[in-house]
Amino acid sequence: MRHFTLPLEGKDCSFGTDGRVLDPAANVVGQWTTTTANKISVAKTAGTPVEVAVDWAFNELNQLTIAKEGKLLFTVLNTVEGLPRFQLNDNALIVDPDGDSDFTFTLHCLFGMKSDGNLVVCINGVESVLDGYLEDSKSRFRFQFFDKGLANFPNSLVFSGQWEKKPFDAEIRLHFRLNNPTLEITGKPLDLPAALRVDPARNHLALVYQSASHGERHLQFLGSFEIKPGWTLLFRIDDVKDGSVRKSKIEVETTFEWDAAKGTLSLYVGRTKSASSQVIEVGGALQVQLKGGSLNWSFVYKKSTAGGQSVVTIATAVAFTFEKGRIILEYRQNGVNKQLDITAKLVEKDFTIIGGVQIKNDLQGRSLKGFVGVSW
Repeated sequence: MRHFTLPLEGKDCSFGTDGRVLDPAANVVGQWTTTTANKISVAKTAGTPVEVAVDWAFNELNQLTIAKEGKLLFTVLNTVEGLPRFQLNDNALIVDPDGDSDFTFTLHCLFGMKSDGNLVVCINGVESVLDGYLEDSKSRFRFQFFDKGLANFPNSLVFSGQWEKKPFDAEIRLHFRLNNPTLEITGKPLDLPAALRVDPARNHLALVYQSASHGERHLQFLGSFEIKPGWTLLFRIDDVKDGSVRKSKIEVETTFEWDAAKGTLSLYVGRTKSASSQVIEVGGALQVQLKGGSLNWSFVYKKSTAGGQSVVTIATAVAFTFEKGRIILEYRQNGVNKQLDITAKLVEKDFTIIGGVQIKNDLQGRSLKGFVGVSW
């Protein structure tokens, strides 16, 4: 057990990390805890409770400190006598000052996020920056940090709230809305430090970013995925009971285009493609059906991180025409006629005299069968 000294009714008393308060003669005179205003409150063995105002802050080593009138009284840090633990309960900071679970106290804080992914903690108007990282595999807004003086296992702060999409036109950016939004520091929103991508192996959102102190970090989301009409991507993030993260719905408008160089489809974030549009990849497989001399193309994709598949129609009535030496793929997408030059993707062996799809306006009367299997 460790302790710090505070004056109590004219006497310098010892406040232990086990919650006891001792007078100068080592007699137990009460138990201490904290109030909603983050004062130290002493429930005395005799008499009325006493409150003492102190200053709380985290130092540059990620250690919690207690001060009064500018004088440092105590530092909550890792020692051979104990390893402090920090966690959140409905976004209130619970501190176990020596990690043995026999005594904890609560600090009521405001929280914010720096652009580099470090957490800002504000206690009674005093802001501190915790140097750590965001990482989780269960959709939670979980911030982890070490005591830099004696690093061991990281402390994990799991926030309660809901994910929501920020109004970015060209990137997927997410903000975490706390259960009580007034606990967010004004001007320092809890925004993720980088744009999200779609993990094509699971077809859900994922954050991958570089922490200056901790290297590459990942935050994975779980849930279901749907491609809606007009190529709006709908991500449903599941409830997380142990983290109190409520179900969230994220819609991302995209622009669909064929990538003739790769022979696949590309999705650009936003209703119109621009030079700054984020390109995202959806995992799936193209399927082709030859019917009545024309092709219908569909895209089969995984609709949930737990499994299952769904199908969306990409293009209907696909046809091939020959114009001025160029082979053009014509199709309808969302009711609009579109064209794609695919000349460079074809070689002589792709053409056959019989079978396949007839190339219109080709004087040689050639047909094409390679596209039936989407082999390009």
